[in-house]
Amino acid sequence: MDDIQFLQCLLQIDSSNPPGNEHLVTKAFINRCKQKGLPFKVTILDENRSNFEITLPGKSGKQLFLCGHMDTVSPGTGEWDYSPFSGEITDGRIYGRGASDMKSGLAAMFLALEKLYLTSTVPPADVTFLATAGEEVDSCGARAFLKENDCRKIDALVIAEPTNEKIVIGHKGALWLEITAYGKTSHGSMPEQGINAVDHMLQIVRLLDEMKIEWKTEKQPLGHSSLAVTMIEGGVQTNVIPDKCSIRADIRTVPPQSHSSFINRLKSKLDLLMEQGEIYKYSVETILDRPSIITDPAEDIIQTAHMVKGELPATHYGVSYYTDGAVLNPRSEIPTLIYGPGDEKLAHQPNEWVSLTAYQRSIHFYRQLIMTYGKLETAEASPLQGGGRY
Repeated sequence: MDDIQFLQCLLQIDSSNPPGNEHLVTKAFINRCKQKGLPFKVTILDENRSNFEITLPGKSGKQLFLCGHMDTVSPGTGEWDYSPFSGEITDGRIYGRGASDMKSGLAAMFLALEKLYLTSTVPPADVTFLATAGEEVDSCGARAFLKENDCRKIDALVIAEPTNEKIVIGHKGALWLEITAYGKTSHGSMPEQGINAVDHMLQIVRLLDEMKIEWKTEKQPLGHSSLAVTMIEGGVQTNVIPDKCSIRADIRTVPPQSHSSFINRLKSKLDLLMEQGEIYKYSVETILDRPSIITDPAEDIIQTAHMVKGELPATHYGVSYYTDGAVLNPRSEIPTLIYGPGDEKLAHQPNEWVSLTAYQRSIHFYRQLIMTYGKLETAEASPLQGGGRY
């Protein structure tokens, strides 16, 4: 029951991002560590924002890295049957913002390490647990960790995002763009005296529809790339020809697609529309750029996960959302496993929940993974940023 109460404690903390307030979650980890005698490290990022870290020494020089984020999205405006920060338990489920994404995985990883520490069990590899700030917005915690640990060696990375207990070997990339069409204002009754940016944006949206089709590709197990226009804003008032209109596009990519190549191709096509007089002026701004990552299923960390679950021959999966792995492992040079008890379909939804049975199974899974990884014969670690180090 102690394990469930700890998750309930984390869910009762509002770490919605923005603003984050992840240090409140860090304090819960600190209190737990002080009670149990676990050594820990805290890195302050900003007012009430921090990363939290634990390292348990192992028997070898191999380095296993466990990562999860402490922030959540906001509860939103949808109706909740249970308060989003109550940690309500009913019918074998615990409810709350972050229950699936991803405080259940975060707590399970921590508790797996705690149980090893309390039983004086030495794992085969050194194990580090990192709880980050900011993943839901800008991955500020993962970026801060990289900045301070550029020489740190990592042999395998495990991320506790919601996978419904499936073994996931990669995720799609995410490229968010803001595209703006410019024009000139005039009186609404004299549209010929101005340049209508909204009209020109229609041309740009049609262009994106064409690119969506010609650029689409597939990479299993990640699936297809995608492009969607998700936001639009423009105009001054009803009787004024608009001189500005902006859209945002959410683009999801799979290997070997290049985000820079897409942007260059888009700008080339927009330049052509300008030359043809279809649009007046434009700008393209990158809001978010996260590469896709994918790991060879033959890698030790993936094979170890299948062994722990008793799934040989094995099935592996990909997910559409991005993770901190896109920051920590941008070139897919570190073998990475994504595995968590939450259901990705419940993430960012009202009445988010996680199965208590799945949560408790995941504690056992992470513990067994830690104790099995490093026992298999593996090749030397692949470099992340020169020599397999941060």
